[in-house]
Amino acid sequence: MSRVSFKLSRSTAVAAVLVALAASGCSTTSDGSGDSGGKAKSFTYWSMWTRNEPQAKVLQSAIKQFTADTGVKVDVQWQGRKVLDKVGPAMLSGDAPDLVDQGWDQLMPTLGTGGQLQDLSPVLKMSAGDGKTVQDVIPGKLLSILPPAKDTRTWLIPYETATVSLFYNGKNPLVTQAPKTFDDLLKICAKAKSAGKVCIGSDADQGWASQYWFDYLLNRNGGSVAEVAGDKSGAAFKEPKVLKAARQVESLVKAGYLGSSYDATKYPEQQNNWAAGKSVFFLMGSWLPSETKQFLAPGFQVRSVNFPATDDPGRTALDVVPFGFAVPKGAGHAAAAEQFIAYFLRKDQLTGVSSQAGNITPRGDIQAPAELADAAQQMQQNPARLADDNVDNDWRDKVLVPEFNKLWLGRAGADSFASGAAKANADYWKAKG
Repeated sequence: MSRVSFKLSRSTAVAAVLVALAASGCSTTSDGSGDSGGKAKSFTYWSMWTRNEPQAKVLQSAIKQFTADTGVKVDVQWQGRKVLDKVGPAMLSGDAPDLVDQGWDQLMPTLGTGGQLQDLSPVLKMSAGDGKTVQDVIPGKLLSILPPAKDTRTWLIPYETATVSLFYNGKNPLVTQAPKTFDDLLKICAKAKSAGKVCIGSDADQGWASQYWFDYLLNRNGGSVAEVAGDKSGAAFKEPKVLKAARQVESLVKAGYLGSSYDATKYPEQQNNWAAGKSVFFLMGSWLPSETKQFLAPGFQVRSVNFPATDDPGRTALDVVPFGFAVPKGAGHAAAAEQFIAYFLRKDQLTGVSSQAGNITPRGDIQAPAELADAAQQMQQNPARLADDNVDNDWRDKVLVPEFNKLWLGRAGADSFASGAAKANADYWKAKG
């Protein structure tokens, strides 16, 4: 699955609709009581997947079995990635779906912030089969790292989880041992350069992904993107831990570890080059193996490692991207939708997300696909965090990504990056009033 398709900026159209919803109050009156005590015989589900995608096929199979087992019919519409653009208008007209799914970073700004999502904490106590509840099978850290939505703490039930990991070929003789520290990474990159190989793959037009390097390095150095974003003066960009991260990035660029022409490439050229063995490492979400599967060189063994530590070996938090179910306010058959959520979290249903769709599930008792076994282990063994510390997408896209691109593409040094980002941040907040 392509994160490129998911990492969408906040929709101004949806935001306008939600303002209207908040003003009218028409979306906050239903608590699912239209189910008549959970006895509804049908509910509507608008999905982020398109009909022919593997995830949709897994869900469709579960829907068929759910109806056979419970008698509850599911009116599913395969809306695709921009499903949330349609939910707002539907809520305004009083025709909201009972169930939607998307990544947490799309659901929160479009529906969660404005209080347009129902509380799903009752689902945690529902059966997920084999004598276990939903709460038993979903790691608590996947729920606790999510920011609270307005009026509810539990607004998303994850059924699929991506990680952001450093991917490589396990058969590459240059990587005799996965890098545990940034110094380890530099040593491998030096060997790769001596061998005439690109060490780090990166497409120039994927700034949202390239800045994972800065996000991780700042975290490993004891800082956070949220801290620098929140300093409206911009001065935080010039603090030592931020400058250190920027200089670490600059060291990769200046040493030529990204190759000679990466700054002019467009997605998916460089990630396909990585799959063909033309670069050693690629920092990306765990959708990378499925996106590059047809380009993998013969004998390529997909492996990954958590982002290396810097000075503090204890700072090992892993970026995760939970995808899951949410119930909009105004849903007329919320209880039936909640029943399906719990049903899909059963092992016999959720296994298809791994075995057929090739992705990681939240359940530790479901084996991940071979190419994501490392990533799944990283998720189990390390603390979880949200990429960019849950900063607003608008801030990230208007301040961090443009300024980081200058550093990453060799058009600015670390000090220039810090000065430019500080000014951009101050200007951003000044414009916000």
